[in-house]
Amino acid sequence: MNLTTLMYFVQVATDGSLTKAAAKLFISQPTLSRHMKELETEIGAQLFIRQSHSLKLTADGIAFLKATTQVIQDVEQLKHFFDQQPGSSHKTHYLNIGYLDNFNLEKMYQCLDQISHTDNIQFSLFPDSPTNLSDGLVTGDYDLIFSLQPYTSAHSKFMSVPFLENHLQIALPMHHSLANKKNLSFSDLKDETFILLDRDKSPIIVDNVLNQGIKNGYNLKANYYVKSLSQGLAMTAMGNGLAFLYSAMNDGQLEQQYRIKIKNLADNIGNHDVVVAINTTRDNPLTTAIFQKISDVGIDRALRS
Repeated sequence: MNLTTLMYFVQVATDGSLTKAAAKLFISQPTLSRHMKELETEIGAQLFIRQSHSLKLTADGIAFLKATTQVIQDVEQLKHFFDQQPGSSHKTHYLNIGYLDNFNLEKMYQCLDQISHTDNIQFSLFPDSPTNLSDGLVTGDYDLIFSLQPYTSAHSKFMSVPFLENHLQIALPMHHSLANKKNLSFSDLKDETFILLDRDKSPIIVDNVLNQGIKNGYNLKANYYVKSLSQGLAMTAMGNGLAFLYSAMNDGQLEQQYRIKIKNLADNIGNHDVVVAINTTRDNPLTTAIFQKISDVGIDRALRS
């Protein structure tokens, strides 16, 4: 194991793609793939789940990413040991950012990339569930998170601002009887079978959709619980049920990729926008300053574009 391979791993984990990471690292994709396979063999653990168009970290991969970024940060600090004395203008700052797994957060990358180039800051990015993001912000594992509004508003010590508009959608098989209807609501879904994310992944959304069924006079039939959005959409394509998703998960390619139809749901289930949040009990002027910059740039790019 060497530092170069570890840096390759962090880049792949951050981009979720061998193709994107290879381009940024200026090496070939086969070479990068070989490094990742050799790393997995060396540590004796699977780091990635290889999907059709992307890579997703396993639980071991997430743990290894946190440890690896700490090692790289320590090495970087050693490189600049003597120019990080008081009065030096070359000090690199490090922040851990948690963000929503399965969400299309290209605008987050744009904001962080702009900040890192102007403020000499290195960000380590960790995909996680909404519940774990809040827990990590409490414990200090994350300096700043991109999460769902209901999960941050429940914490009185969190400060958050809107970053990306987000609402509920429903995925249907291509030839479903409702597929050609322009607008759908929960009242249209009373006779359907559903596929939900495991409750430990996003308990608020599960509870909300179940409650919406009750409000419309029926008990929502969830016959399948899945670990990921991709698994749920694949099952929808096979006719196993309808899957809920958020609009911020939809990159515009999902219908074609899975051969499904995706419709907005008219029902108002509360504010589920993506927000950026920090923990106000942790006195870190740098984190507060970055939070403000992301707030300004993020709102401008996400909500006004």
